[in-house]
Amino acid sequence: MTFARPTTKQLRERIGALMRTRFPGADVNLRQSPGRALVELIAASTDEDLSFLDWMVGQLFPFSADTPYLERWAAAKGLARKSATAGGGTVTLTGTPGYVASTGAVLQTRAGLAIRLSAPAALGGGGSVTTAATAADGGAAGNLVSGTALTFVETPAGFADSGVVAVSFAGGAEAESDADLRLRTLRVFAQPSFGGNRNDWENAVLQVPGVTRVFSAPATPTPGAVTLYPLLDALHENGIPAGTDAFYRPTTGVGAGAGDQLLVLQSILSLRPICASVFVTALVPTPVDVQISDLTPDSPTVRAAIAGEFTRMLFRRATPGGAISRSWIAEAVSRAAGEDSHDLDLPAGDTAIAPGHIAVPGDITYV
Repeated sequence: MTFARPTTKQLRERIGALMRTRFPGADVNLRQSPGRALVELIAASTDEDLSFLDWMVGQLFPFSADTPYLERWAAAKGLARKSATAGGGTVTLTGTPGYVASTGAVLQTRAGLAIRLSAPAALGGGGSVTTAATAADGGAAGNLVSGTALTFVETPAGFADSGVVAVSFAGGAEAESDADLRLRTLRVFAQPSFGGNRNDWENAVLQVPGVTRVFSAPATPTPGAVTLYPLLDALHENGIPAGTDAFYRPTTGVGAGAGDQLLVLQSILSLRPICASVFVTALVPTPVDVQISDLTPDSPTVRAAIAGEFTRMLFRRATPGGAISRSWIAEAVSRAAGEDSHDLDLPAGDTAIAPGHIAVPGDITYV
């Protein structure tokens, strides 16, 4: 039976009744009476105690714990919040040949985002140099696009005041949110380790900064191997990793691979069973196109809501090689805020997805 927490008014009434019972003749209804003041004081103190107990109960479970206690629950299972990661790329600088800017020299964008040179930058004979740089702070804001204008905070001798992003920065990700950390923690509690099963592999990959979803295929491509398909939705369109597929074999060590796939592989190698071969592979995106007719009401706001629901549906339901049910699409359209009615013309049936592929949002057309 649940405990019905009394309101402050109910506490006052109960305590007042007890005062009149224990102290016959006591009048706790007069506004300025000492008895009324005592009742108010006890009721307020009791309500504060009950508020604390309500809060304490929430900390007893990982699904309701506040941030500090959620992190303690996660730590009990060997998990930690994923820190923000800084984006990195290259910048082009100009000036007088022969001058060198030291590692750590700071430039900033017009918005005030600071980046630091990752290596010394020596101006060549043409008066320019392209060198590696990293955002000073973690977060997706550090993923600067090619062509972004930069200005030195303290211009090194021989260099022009300004520079430009040469190769777009990538890899910047926000610190893990409470919701994502809570989900990982609950997953570990619900799916305990059994020494290299599917849950172990997927939980290990989900600890890599930037990874938001992961799928696995046992005994692929060979017996004794596992293939992992990470998705980085906050960093890349549709979550598809940027890089080349990576693998590890106990007999040969780390093989080919670059970018996100190699980062994931290197992050989980220490957790693998001793004899396991590991492959980290990017899924191939398969766009699912939709055609809708007789949308009511037909407005840009409703269309945007439909696109959002369609994307979220695929995020929840799409799996490698898993067909997308036509009814899922119809349901997503119907869930859109403001939508009253519609006819789903395409797809005419379920959409088949090939092995190693995953469904992603395609074009939505209206007729």
